[in-house]
Amino acid sequence: MSDLHERREAMLDYLQEHARTHPQREAAIEGAQRLSYAELAQQVERVANLLRDKGVGAGQVLAYIGPPGIQYYVSLLAAFRCGATWVGLNPKYRSEELAYVIGHARPAMVLVASKADARSRNELALALGKSGANPSLVRAQDGPTGLAEAIAQAEAVQHSQAPQDDIVALGAAVLVYTSGSTGRPKGACLSASNLAENAWWLARRLGFEAGRFLINLPVNHAGCISDTTLVALLNGDCLVFMAEFDALQAGQLVRDEAITVLGQVPTQYQMMHAAGVLTPAFVGSVRHLGWGGSAMPESLIAYLAGFIPDLFNSYGLTESSGTISVTVRGASIAQLAGTVGLPVFEGAVRIVDAQGQPVAPGESGELQLHGRHVFPGYLRNPEATKLAFAPDGWLRTGDTGTWCEDGSLRLAGRLTEMYKSGGYNIYPREIEVVLESHPGVAMAAVIGVADPLWGEVGHAFVVPSAEGVSAEALVALCRERLAAYKLPKKIDLRSELPLLPIGKVDKKQLRNLVA
Repeated sequence: MSDLHERREAMLDYLQEHARTHPQREAAIEGAQRLSYAELAQQVERVANLLRDKGVGAGQVLAYIGPPGIQYYVSLLAAFRCGATWVGLNPKYRSEELAYVIGHARPAMVLVASKADARSRNELALALGKSGANPSLVRAQDGPTGLAEAIAQAEAVQHSQAPQDDIVALGAAVLVYTSGSTGRPKGACLSASNLAENAWWLARRLGFEAGRFLINLPVNHAGCISDTTLVALLNGDCLVFMAEFDALQAGQLVRDEAITVLGQVPTQYQMMHAAGVLTPAFVGSVRHLGWGGSAMPESLIAYLAGFIPDLFNSYGLTESSGTISVTVRGASIAQLAGTVGLPVFEGAVRIVDAQGQPVAPGESGELQLHGRHVFPGYLRNPEATKLAFAPDGWLRTGDTGTWCEDGSLRLAGRLTEMYKSGGYNIYPREIEVVLESHPGVAMAAVIGVADPLWGEVGHAFVVPSAEGVSAEALVALCRERLAAYKLPKKIDLRSELPLLPIGKVDKKQLRNLVA
């Protein structure tokens, strides 16, 4: 871990400390552009002052659209500095989706990264007209000072953009919109103390020495903001940004920049493996390799364990400000494949039954959380906020799981994904794990579909990683390991599965395919 053992209340305290104690250490790299910690602190201060001059401050929202890069990093920290609430807009969204988020968040200013592609700029232009909002629009210029120069030349925010009382009441430092896979996205408000708490505990649990961290996750996701950017900042890491994920280029960048910490979703690792760059020749500098968001196939974990010193699996959610559990150093392949590790926060996780009573080890129930890392609520959505918490104040995750004998967590699935077949509760993740254990399977997803006899039955979608994989062989594998009522009644072999922007399988789209 970093030499900064003292706990800080705000993330900018870590930036200032790094700039003072090792000013010349590299802090951020994006292509040919490189910033030291001293230079990063200077840019953050300059941009924050310019934002204040333009009327952006406490109670107001600063939006950013573009890829992960230095302009993203500076804008996020500058928002912290001037007291504004930062929100990342998904550059993959279409205009209708962007219009909803902009209309709901009501940003005073929208920063457009110089590397934002033409498609996202066009969709943003359409969205602004549909949203009913009228933010100040700032198009960043290229170069190390391009963001600051563009803000300096921009018009001040309009007088109508007064501080939002509900933003102030929730103390939102960052606004993260959920994926919206089950409806309209909800704006989760994460406070400065939420973010600092998550970063400190997670960095403490991981125990990394300061190194070089690749970031290629979407900036509108908590995995990019909390679990990578802010943990790396606390730890004094150098962030190496990759604007757009490409499997071959990712391997080359890891090799050329001597990346020591790699955190991605399993889909990205699977794509790198298929491209031939998940090898010691390309990723030999990596000392710590982690994943989250979904499970990694056991065969790929076993392969990586042959040359990566430290593998870890994690679990978290937006409303908890990021990661809440991580596997221990030296975890077995079975633990990495079948569990999500031990809780990061002491005494902050419980598993309860439908009556809210704690379950015994091995029994399934809903995971619930509490602590300073748990968000205060959703922006302008008191109904959803109320539903998110149990009567005694614990956060309902909507995820089901069990306690293992060693105290680690094993996920079963989502409460909303659970289906009933012949009166039995079935959790899709249990079936997916069995399917992915087949050496010829790259990815699997299971959903429940209506059935006139059983009520619901399982429909599995499988992406083979080798030729010759048959549905019959996969059914036979499931029959060996699962009770008969859990067997999927249909196995659909496909070349790919629809994915959400964060790399998870889009099960809403799978249900549409079945329908």
